[in-house]
Amino acid sequence: MQKISTKKITIFILLIFVALLLMQLIYVAQIHLEKIANHNKVESIISKDLAYSWDTMDEQLATLEDIAKHGQLFKDDAGVLYERTALIYLQKGDNISYYKNLGYALYYLNGSDDDVAVNIYLDLANFYLNNYSFTYAQEMLDKAYAIKPIEDITNPQIKSYAYRMQGIMHIMKYNYNEAETAIMNSQRVLEKHPNEVYTTSYMAMNDVWLARIYEETGRLAKCKEKLDKWADSDMFTTKIYRTIHLRDFIIPYYQAKCYYLCAENIKEYNNIASMDSGAKEQAVINFLHEFMDLCEANSYEKAELYTITKVQKEYPTRNEAIQKELNFVLNQLNTTLFNQQNYTIASIANGVVSDATNELQDARGEKKQHLTNSLLRTFSWFFGISILAFLLVMVSNSRFDTLSGLLNRNMFNYNLVKIKGSKAKYGIIMIDIDDFKKVNDNYGHLNGDMVLRRLGQIISKEITPDIKAYRYGGEEFVLTVEKTELAYIKAVASRIRKHMEEQVWEFDDNDLLITVSIGCAIGSGDDNVVMRADDNLYMSKTNGKNQVTM
Repeated sequence: MQKISTKKITIFILLIFVALLLMQLIYVAQIHLEKIANHNKVESIISKDLAYSWDTMDEQLATLEDIAKHGQLFKDDAGVLYERTALIYLQKGDNISYYKNLGYALYYLNGSDDDVAVNIYLDLANFYLNNYSFTYAQEMLDKAYAIKPIEDITNPQIKSYAYRMQGIMHIMKYNYNEAETAIMNSQRVLEKHPNEVYTTSYMAMNDVWLARIYEETGRLAKCKEKLDKWADSDMFTTKIYRTIHLRDFIIPYYQAKCYYLCAENIKEYNNIASMDSGAKEQAVINFLHEFMDLCEANSYEKAELYTITKVQKEYPTRNEAIQKELNFVLNQLNTTLFNQQNYTIASIANGVVSDATNELQDARGEKKQHLTNSLLRTFSWFFGISILAFLLVMVSNSRFDTLSGLLNRNMFNYNLVKIKGSKAKYGIIMIDIDDFKKVNDNYGHLNGDMVLRRLGQIISKEITPDIKAYRYGGEEFVLTVEKTELAYIKAVASRIRKHMEEQVWEFDDNDLLITVSIGCAIGSGDDNVVMRADDNLYMSKTNGKNQVTM
């Protein structure tokens, strides 16, 4: 009897196990069938080109997000779905949602050799290029090429895009021959597909970068030809096109034209015989103002800063009013970027993480799939941290004085508070260029800037982990000295004074001597070390200049 009961119990348990197994198999089969059905939906949507209409984009976005939220998907389908969703957000100008969905797509396409995976890395490279983070951009391009070489890409739009990104990277590295070859390869891909919806806009983007290459290599007539070709394009005048193509066409076009006008007019390539040099320079500054207004209205301050800095460096104007105006704009931009980025780090990063968390909580309640939600949550945090890390890199770029290459006044104030708070001993070296106004008056502000840059280079050689250098303002510089370096504070100051005194200045044939006066002081805590160093600097000036007082 006992054996019979045991047998029945065993059979009953086995039947339950088989029933559960069958239910699981049915569930898996149901999921698989749903994935197949959604695969067909995704393919149908992706096979259609995006129409440039807000209504159409909103409708398609709602469809894609509904499938992503409620449907079961194969990994590759999820990847291409999120990639298309990202593109729609980009065209709508929602950059945060664009990069978040791009990150989702990259997650699902990890390990895939699909062209879409290549395209995602190209988009990330484009993002870094537009933020002038060239090392990160090259890393993204390397990852794209690791999936497959450009010549093996089958999608003509992505292939053309890949060649263009390759060309832009070569431009940033000053490899203009390789850049021109890559852009022309992109054009040849487009010429084989003249009727695609993207062909005209992609050709315009390529022509803008060709114009940039022609300007950099002195072929100004060809540069002008490319710029004139698209000057009246509806990508400038139609609001939706202007929004969609702002990053890849409008901003690069304005940059290329700024450089062309500077090369043509300020460098005396005179195509407007009736205009005097002052009028030509004013024409350039008017276009620069138009470009600056465009950047500031669309949060492209970094592009504005990069362009103005390049103009100052490579196309120096003799018009002091214009130079003064450009210097003012640069200082304003540095301050704006510093403040914006400090605020943005907290608000954007926290917003992304919060949105991602809420999104995942909703998904958990509706899908009831713990694993799926865990993966999404993990990736959302990863993407949020990535954005935070990138923004920290952007903030670090705004810490420096663009002329001298040293840290700026804001960073000095910030670090001084930290040093005082430590209660440890520290030293201050205050430096002022003797009779600097005479240099500007006698030799011009451009040569005055050369003196400031040279002194910045001399000072930078003294930088160690315990010595930091800053441009304090105008012709004044300051160094903070801590820990083991305190014993050598006067030796550091003396080396700077001596090296400055030994400099030879190319703009003067009469052995011009430019010197510095220096004041040093040591203290701790709430001691006003800066004031004492400044008083000692005054003593150096009073006692004949070109000396160190401590």
